[in-house]
Amino acid sequence: MKFTYAILILFAFLIHCASSASKENSEGNGSLMETIIEKAQSEEGQKAIKTVKEQATDKENQEKVKSLLNKEKK
Repeated sequence: MKFTYAILILFAFLIHCASSASKENSEGNGSLMETIIEKAQSEEGQKAIKTVKEQATDKENQEKVKSLLNKEKK
């Protein structure tokens, strides 16, 4: 269960990085995956990944994610 939440949060982070990178990269060079990998490997990306992992183990955050998923199912 924790792994699922960690993946969801990590996926959200990657989408966020990709969208911010596409705004910064107005020339259009480089692919989306390359941009995601670069962001994830940067110091900022590593800090964000570490934070996500810590938040994924937090019981309060797990309950919030569960309630959001339950709302979406209904």
